[in-house]
Amino acid sequence: MKLLVLGAGYLGAKAAELALDRGDEVLLADNWWATDRGQLAPLEVRGARVATVDIRDRHALDGLMAERPDRVLVLAAQASRPLAEVHPDYTEETNLSGVRRVAEAVANAGGLPVAYASSLHVYGPGLTGDVDTGHPYGAQGDLAHLSKIYAELCLDMFARRHGFPVGLFRLGILYGPSTVEHARAESQTVVDKFRRLAAAGEPLQVDPGAGTIGVAHVADAAQILLDGSLDGPANVAAEAVTVADLAAFARGRPGAGGASCRFITPFEYRYRVADYLRECVAA
Repeated sequence: MKLLVLGAGYLGAKAAELALDRGDEVLLADNWWATDRGQLAPLEVRGARVATVDIRDRHALDGLMAERPDRVLVLAAQASRPLAEVHPDYTEETNLSGVRRVAEAVANAGGLPVAYASSLHVYGPGLTGDVDTGHPYGAQGDLAHLSKIYAELCLDMFARRHGFPVGLFRLGILYGPSTVEHARAESQTVVDKFRRLAAAGEPLQVDPGAGTIGVAHVADAAQILLDGSLDGPANVAAEAVTVADLAAFARGRPGAGGASCRFITPFEYRYRVADYLRECVAA
């Protein structure tokens, strides 16, 4: 299989790792806005190709699509809520115009299979009960997550218009090791942030408004993006947990339970967040 990964960050690098493990041909493309290109060196040693491409550059995208990959992972995005406040123009240009240009390039190439990394945040806050992909979009609180709704609808429109398959994978909060891990606090997810703080003996702050979130190990999410069916939206969350329980797990304590919702997902998962955090504490 020939794989094109647009966005060589935390999730993209893990997807490349797994693809290389099974002998796939891998091309990673990024503009290095959030990721240090040097972090990809271990993947290059294993045979991955790495290119400097910005998804806002349609000509460069056409060149990538001309190689006729068997699957295109669209992961390139400015995904940080705090950074969206500081860099709103870049966030919109990348997450909105960039995704539209990817869709145009895919269509121009005659249609290629696309897997898009969306987010469970599209459902909005205050979720209760079972949440499946028929749940409506909800209110958004930042540009980074608001852009996911546009990107889903944009890719779906181009896919219907031009006849290519697209999977819209609504990811929960990811955790676990990857070739690329971001050091900046604003780019870290809550699970690994708590893990690092607990390991350093620092206090774990749970915001009063923090509720239930869906979580998945980055290896599970990457495998789903590589192999999942490309037929519209799907939730990617191994479990739903409260942020307070994540803090308890990171301290080596049992959680209290009480998640307000459950994300309905068609996939199987190898990892559970309580086991991950407890193993990290024990180590």
